[in-house]
Amino acid sequence: MLTMGVVIYFFANLQRVAIPGSIFDELQHDLNAGAKYITALGSMFMYVYAAGQLVVGLLDDRYGGERVITFGALLFCLGSVLFPFCTALPMLYFSRLLVGMGASAIYLSLVKILAFRFPKNFPVLLGFFLLWGYAGGIVGTAPLVYMVKALSWRTAMAVIAGATVASYLLFLLSRHAVRLPPVTHAPFSFRIFGELLKKRHNRSIFLYSACSFGTYYCIHTVIGKKFLEDFCKMSVTGAAWTMTVFGVLASVSAFCMALISRWCGNRRKIFLVISGGVALFSYGFILLSLLCDWRNNPFIPVLLCAVAWFANQGTIVVPTMKDTNTPETMGTVVSLSNGIAYLAVALLGNATGLLLDFFVPERVGNTLVYTNNSYLAVFGLFFLLSFGTLISACRLRDTRGKNVASTTP
Repeated sequence: MLTMGVVIYFFANLQRVAIPGSIFDELQHDLNAGAKYITALGSMFMYVYAAGQLVVGLLDDRYGGERVITFGALLFCLGSVLFPFCTALPMLYFSRLLVGMGASAIYLSLVKILAFRFPKNFPVLLGFFLLWGYAGGIVGTAPLVYMVKALSWRTAMAVIAGATVASYLLFLLSRHAVRLPPVTHAPFSFRIFGELLKKRHNRSIFLYSACSFGTYYCIHTVIGKKFLEDFCKMSVTGAAWTMTVFGVLASVSAFCMALISRWCGNRRKIFLVISGGVALFSYGFILLSLLCDWRNNPFIPVLLCAVAWFANQGTIVVPTMKDTNTPETMGTVVSLSNGIAYLAVALLGNATGLLLDFFVPERVGNTLVYTNNSYLAVFGLFFLLSFGTLISACRLRDTRGKNVASTTP
């Protein structure tokens, strides 16, 4: 059952990365829409996904991840099937709403299942699960670009939707062979979010996740491929392969960080501080490159990949939250952290579209090419947010794998 759940999470990551990032130009040309309308397809997913995290965390604590993922994955399948057959923006937005709503139940439910059934090996198993789940984001880059070239974006997304439905049916079959956990009487109240936000340590974790994951994921799913094509003058396939490496590094790092942290006596804070420093340096260098018009600078893709390696710290952040909060709030605190992080992704997606359209792009054939001024505005925002990443990481506590909820402010 867990295997098929991870396969569904694979497709959820593919959907997050592919739209609009990998097919930005195809969507823009087919729908004859500006950047703010195309980036809104990604933001629609993220807004619903972020809001869904808050509800799913409460549902998981009461009903168990196995039950919640069953309903959520059904909505995800419906949205996936609908998307390639929509011809108008409103219907495309609606399909992305369904996909985001369904996908919001998948990650948290799998985390809940792992924490409940494998508490001793939770961090490493979480890294292993994220490794394979994030592989969907890898397939959503260069492999999808080649698939779209061969089949068209609508046919490619229809094939992916069919595979998603098949995975869901296998999940339903395997679920019947598993004994489900009992339904608890965990309180279904949003007041607990207020209690969690009162803790200064939690606020620091949430700020770190919002700034670090928000900027990294916006590059991965919205602006990265387009930026490499427009500014670095990479080919479509070259930019797509760079984003593929970006996704591979993010996927592998989630698993590696869990192992390295364990080998270092469950130290975690140092990795988060390094993440903030790398982001600050990388975005600063990209800003300098834009100002000096260093278009063929080979360090830009390298620095973006460095951001990917250090920004995807789920296997560090989630165990830290687990150690600094009581066990009964595990699902809720992770859901709140995820909700804030994906809200940041959604807001940054909208902001990116607005900043790109603020300066008039150049038309080259059927493609709109955005100028240095547009990207200066976008990466200037990312540079400012990287300060929030570093400052919040420095404020966190190193738990060394012990639950210190009672002494954490």
